[in-house]
Amino acid sequence: MINPGSAPLDDTSEELAAANVEVLLAAARERGAVLGEPVRDPAADRDGRYGWDLPAADGTVVRLLMPGVELTRIRDDISAQAPCLYLNGGAWWWPDAVGLLASRVRWGSAPGAQ
Repeated sequence: MINPGSAPLDDTSEELAAANVEVLLAAARERGAVLGEPVRDPAADRDGRYGWDLPAADGTVVRLLMPGVELTRIRDDISAQAPCLYLNGGAWWWPDAVGLLASRVRWGSAPGAQ
């Protein structure tokens, strides 16, 4: 079964995605994430999601693809149709993405990745 939240998005904008990145980072930092300033990478854009690299305190970089839609669609919608964010290639809903960014354990998108 394909996750409907990972489908390509229409009618998106980089401005909405940038605003969403700021809210995501604030939420992750509130939970203890130590992240540097996001670095925009237009070459990573795809399917209505806009790419950023998020430098972490341990020297790793997390690749984020943020949907360019209204914040309420990705943060407040708890249905399977809510657009997913991508972290290091894996599709995640908002609360999971915040938790992963705040995690002290290194993670990856592949099963068993550390």
